[in-house]
Amino acid sequence: MCTAYVQITHKSQAIDNAATPTQSQRRRQAATPDADVDMTMEESQQTGSGSLEQLSKGLVRYALSCEFARKPIKRQDVNEKVLGSHARAFKTVFDQANSELMDVFGMVMVELPKSEKVTARQKRAAAATDSSKTSAMWVLQTIVPERYRVPEAIGPSRPAQKAEDDIAAAYIGLYTMIMALIIIAGGRLPENKLDRSLRRMNANQSTPVDTTDKTIALMIKDGYIVRVKETVNGDETIDYIVGPRGKVEMGREGFAELVRRIYGDDEDEEELEKKIKRTLDVAGATSGVAPAGEAPTRRAAGRKRGRPRREVDEEDDE
Repeated sequence: MCTAYVQITHKSQAIDNAATPTQSQRRRQAATPDADVDMTMEESQQTGSGSLEQLSKGLVRYALSCEFARKPIKRQDVNEKVLGSHARAFKTVFDQANSELMDVFGMVMVELPKSEKVTARQKRAAAATDSSKTSAMWVLQTIVPERYRVPEAIGPSRPAQKAEDDIAAAYIGLYTMIMALIIIAGGRLPENKLDRSLRRMNANQSTPVDTTDKTIALMIKDGYIVRVKETVNGDETIDYIVGPRGKVEMGREGFAELVRRIYGDDEDEEELEKKIKRTLDVAGATSGVAPAGEAPTRRAAGRKRGRPRREVDEEDDE
């Protein structure tokens, strides 16, 4: 009987030792608290709130809500609001959610570029820190083929009032035009030149969205443009550059297509493509909007009327 008792005691200790991590194991686990880990097969097959299926669905819903509000999807927010105690499974859940977004909604989460360091102070600070880190922020981008991006195929999710449609269209048109002006200016547009352009569009005081100042502030908040304030030799300058969301949503091809739609019928196609490439290369060297290389090719050939376009008038000194 004593022998049986000793054997049972030894077996219980062995089970406790197997279930309890050793001190060295605990040290190794504590050394990498933020490292991403792949969920095991057993964990992924769970049916509770911590299963891969439920977590990925939660991330899909959160990503869609962020995009509706033009808010970036931040990793920190995902960990806090979606994953909770499962934050270390971020990579597995992210990949699964991205797959569901592509299959069901025709969208994909695209990482935003890091904020540009344009002032001398920002560049000095960036040189002293690790610049290899990513932004850890994403936005949704459509992967629906171009031929299906028509109103008949993609309609609003709910009936919208005409006023809402008009305001949304006006906002898209305004920030697209302002980003185009920044790119044309070489990637950095002084505030006084932006004011002059808005005055020519009769948008220097108000816009269909709101007052001009509030509309510009909204574009900055949404990440379409960035306001850069710098003091050089006692003089303060204010410039605008394309923001992270603007680079993802519009980018090189978006700007090229905008120019083609405006000037395509009045310009020789080959000459127009050369001008687009020159403009993008200059802007890319400054802002990263358009890296050096071939200009985006035109998808469909337009008419070649060959009429020389009127040169842009010199800006007046209003």
